[in-house]
Amino acid sequence: MPPLADGVPPPTDGATMEQQIVQELTWARTRPQEVIAELKERLKHYRGKDYYPPERGGACVVTKEGAAVVQEAIDYVKSLDAMEGVGSVSVQGLALAAEDHVSDIGQTGTASHSSSDGTTAAERARRYGQFELFGECLWYGSTSADARTVVLDLIVDDGVPSRGHRKGVLDPRYDMVGVAFGPHVTFGQMAAMEFAKTWVVDAELVSARVKSGPVKMSAEAIAAAKKSAETAWSLGQCPLCRESIKGGKVVEVAEVGGKLHAACFKCTNCSVSLVGGAFKVQTRMPYCKNCFFEKFGETCKACGKPITGAMASCSLGKFHVECLICSACSKAIGKASFSTSEGVIKCQDCATSSPKTSGAGTGGRALSTAGMAIAKPKAKPKAKMSMSKAKDSTLGIAMDYAALG
Repeated sequence: MPPLADGVPPPTDGATMEQQIVQELTWARTRPQEVIAELKERLKHYRGKDYYPPERGGACVVTKEGAAVVQEAIDYVKSLDAMEGVGSVSVQGLALAAEDHVSDIGQTGTASHSSSDGTTAAERARRYGQFELFGECLWYGSTSADARTVVLDLIVDDGVPSRGHRKGVLDPRYDMVGVAFGPHVTFGQMAAMEFAKTWVVDAELVSARVKSGPVKMSAEAIAAAKKSAETAWSLGQCPLCRESIKGGKVVEVAEVGGKLHAACFKCTNCSVSLVGGAFKVQTRMPYCKNCFFEKFGETCKACGKPITGAMASCSLGKFHVECLICSACSKAIGKASFSTSEGVIKCQDCATSSPKTSGAGTGGRALSTAGMAIAKPKAKPKAKMSMSKAKDSTLGIAMDYAALG
């Protein structure tokens, strides 16, 4: 098809995520050269199969195919002529079908085109109208992704051998789309895009659905779907919640047992999130620094509080470095030498001037050590963010469009 004369307008200020996705779909279909430029830019952010999207501030997405699939997508787009877009608004009846699906599988955590009760994508669309041709694309990913990222992810179609998303987004036969965007318990967010040609809406069914809200699955269907939920990733069992790890945000902590849900990686005592922060592990259970030292750490002989920083150890016990005070002159000793020969802490000056130590030098103890050791706590390595190494992921699910006609 010839390119649109006026191109595609930029996303409308204040537009919903659904509207923005529709507009970016039209942009991708009508401006292939700009898509190619965006994909070439994306290539710069790969290190092997690890992808570092600029919008994630250095966080990594582990891909299945690496940069090679991006280059393949570039070559595919180069082979296409500009085509008609899918408009700039999300078509209501199709959007309702998409919303039904997001509401359903968003809570079960699966990645599937089938509803929890087995309803197919085409059957969901037929709740609200009829079509000549139909196809569905699903995107799963981070809350940091914008609408253009969603569309580019689908065009790249990493890990989907059929390239069903790429072909769906860039299928010139579709002339409209309905979109829904919402939370997904495994991946963070998901988008459902229902493409159609010659869509005929049933106004009465749409009106009833608007009043009633998304189609609700039975409790039994939801429970069964959660139990059998599948994604393209299988990372074993989280050692903390004992549930399967099927993608999304995952951390790897060897001392806890390996890969675990990022949401589960929190202090056993106070429940503060430990992702990206300091932590300690006791009997394979993680703790924040403060809680760990309160429960398992040394106690300062002087103030009675847990020692969480540098520690001084001598014959009188363990001390915060800042609690080392000369008993004679009240001077803060810090990391300097001191004596404990009289059963109290004395700085070097007071110890050497003491009658008990005069003539004997140090009272039999070397002031340079005085039985003291200053120990700095070893830094705990941060949890590694990985998918194949348990990193954050973006996932697409392909489908057989022909089977939905």
